[in-house]
Amino acid sequence: MENTVRLTERTGKAAAERRRGFVPVVVYGAGSETKSYAADVKALNEILGRNPRAILKVTLPGSGTANAVIQEAQRKPLSRELLHIDLHKIDMKSELDTKVALHFVGDSAGVRAGGIQQVELYELDIRTLPDKLKPSLEVDISGLEIGGQLHVSDLPPQEGWTILTPEDTLIVRIATPAVYEEPETEEAAAPQEEVAAAAESEPEGE
Repeated sequence: MENTVRLTERTGKAAAERRRGFVPVVVYGAGSETKSYAADVKALNEILGRNPRAILKVTLPGSGTANAVIQEAQRKPLSRELLHIDLHKIDMKSELDTKVALHFVGDSAGVRAGGIQQVELYELDIRTLPDKLKPSLEVDISGLEIGGQLHVSDLPPQEGWTILTPEDTLIVRIATPAVYEEPETEEAAAPQEEVAAAAESEPEGE
């Protein structure tokens, strides 16, 4: 499915744009000046739901079309209402620095044995050509036992990618489950204290 976004000129402040079903969009990059537009919020939400790393075909008012990627999408923390979008215009023949989401797959042997999966890294910084972008990178954790770890250096190479995240960065670990020991209750401690007190009160033999 083609990801086309039609931009329009701003008609008012950000709040006014949102009331009419649009969201403010800032476009920059590829040697052009930064400009502010508006776009249909429903169309943008559909694209973000399908693939937030998709290459967009952007229609600019009065200046034709351009290729772009979503650099940042701002939302309200609770309602998740889309507030603002930054679009980075790109040259399809030039590499760009971006992020790709990590998608964990597989049934970890360590988790089945009672271990706890602890994810430390959710996105990978990469440099690649636009046509080599992926919506996510699968990370297979099925072979991880309790105490096992995966680092960036363990990821399989991807054609056309230069990984910018340091190789020694921890991605995920299977931690040993914590062992909970119930504290000794007063009822359990009382008989021991009584025995100790009785022993101290007995007279020593002659």
